Amino acid sequence: MNKSNAHAVFFALLLLSMLIFVGNSHALKVSPTSITVQSNAVSYVNFTFYNNLNSTQNISINTGRASIIYYGYFNGIGATPQSFTLLPNQTKTILFSFEAKDVFFSSPINMQIPYTANGVSSSFELYAAIIPIAKTSIYLYSINSSKAFYPYNVINFQVNVMNSLGNVGVILPFVYNLSSNGKLIYSGSKNEVIDNLGLNSFNFTIPINNFNAPLSPGSYNISVYTNYNQNISKLFFPVKILSYYKPVVTKTSSFNIFGGSSSITIKNIGNIPINRSNLSLSISPFNSLFVTFKGSSVGSAIMQNGSVFPSVNQLLPGQSITLNYSVSYYQIYFIVLIIALAIIIFLYFNRKVTFRKEVIEHKAVDGVIDVKIALRLKNIARKRIHGIEIVDSIPPNSLKIAKAGQKEGKVTKHGDMMKISWKEEELNPGDEIIVMYEVKSKIGIVGNFELDKADSKFYLNGKAYSKKSNSLVLHIKA
Repeated sequence: MNKSNAHAVFFALLLLSMLIFVGNSHALKVSPTSITVQSNAVSYVNFTFYNNLNSTQNISINTGRASIIYYGYFNGIGATPQSFTLLPNQTKTILFSFEAKDVFFSSPINMQIPYTANGVSSSFELYAAIIPIAKTSIYLYSINSSKAFYPYNVINFQVNVMNSLGNVGVILPFVYNLSSNGKLIYSGSKNEVIDNLGLNSFNFTIPINNFNAPLSPGSYNISVYTNYNQNISKLFFPVKILSYYKPVVTKTSSFNIFGGSSSITIKNIGNIPINRSNLSLSISPFNSLFVTFKGSSVGSAIMQNGSVFPSVNQLLPGQSITLNYSVSYYQIYFIVLIIALAIIIFLYFNRKVTFRKEVIEHKAVDGVIDVKIALRLKNIARKRIHGIEIVDSIPPNSLKIAKAGQKEGKVTKHGDMMKISWKEEELNPGDEIIVMYEVKSKIGIVGNFELDKADSKFYLNGKAYSKKSNSLVLHIKA
């Protein structure tokens, strides 16, 4: 190697060494660049190291050897981890611990935090100030929650805990209460693990929808307590329970031709009373006439304006009431029976005559029917009847009408119809008149042959009456 080449290699190596030194001196970006620590306490701060270079950096921190001192009151006492490796563009969070003596207040000063990167010493600048301790290392910071709830919901709220201690895995006990006017309504407890520095958030629930009775509307307080290292921290948060009206109604009915019953159960699952006007069991106008029983599970029952009401003025939250009534329709049938008997008795004792139509004999030969008919009229009244007339329609297609019996009837034609009639002056009580006639008719049928009802007219006590007889059905055989 000649002299000029040797100089060139020397300057190249020198330049490379300078570049490595300069690169290593600016190998890392560290944040934050300013902190505050608590007076007369150990404070913990997380620093983030970021590798700016394209090469891997082996970092080592030894705060004990570095001996960071701030006027004798502030020392860097540890870093976790002390050694680590950063790939290009990789980050790493390191937990530093600082110890401060009892200082009332200090202005931030600049200091250098030393470390080595790939064996090359470096440092980063840090502005630090000491402030007096105002709170414990772990304390309740705030509560987040809605301001108002309905009593059928649950109260969800979030508790934020400030952790400046730095140790992870701390188990923190919580006690949370719901109270009103100094009276405890609900109390719960729960243990949570503090994992992070700074704010740690935890969610809690108060199940107000599972209470035996809904909460009354009004103002309530949520209080949360925790105790770390005999330092009690507590917060209070006011909430409102809103008015909530909700009756749950169950109605059953069962009726048949003899009667039945109906009932209604009302449960107040709201948090305000239900007025008496809203506690009722309606009765139909028809059923209201036949109520045999009415009852109420709370107080007594009152029937008013077609409904059953309780005697109590209101149904309190959480309470339930059952109203019922029964009806019986037997009295309807009893009344109908009495009326029917009365009508029957009236008609029976007010009969004037009996009038029957009878077939004495009949025969059918070669499509011709020969029938002998008798009409019997009897005076069953207690007085004599007058002006008696008996009229019967002669069957159609009649071929011959013959006299039968002692009294001959008069045959008359009315259009296509023919009739036979008899007249009698009077008939004493208990006496009976019997008239008969014989008729031959061409029927040409086999089966049933119907004879219409006969008519009678008479006078009793100067008043005209009429009476029809029964009809007759003849069975014609081949």
